[in-house]
Amino acid sequence: MRAEDVKRALGKRVKFTSPKLFPEGADYVLTGAVLRHSIERGYFYQAELTDITTKNSVIYCGLEEVEVEK
Repeated sequence: MRAEDVKRALGKRVKFTSPKLFPEGADYVLTGAVLRHSIERGYFYQAELTDITTKNSVIYCGLEEVEVEK
């Protein structure tokens, strides 16, 4: 996902595609995006994903690990 796609995808289903954690992809709702800054990486975005089945589970990941469902 790109930073430009965040507004359209807020509140919608997305797929979390981290090969390390969930190889097949898992369904979440995009509930927010955070702009962060570090000395090594500069400015970057992180996505806040809420699990569909258990509403109390939240994941923070990079935007590159999120795909918008069509």
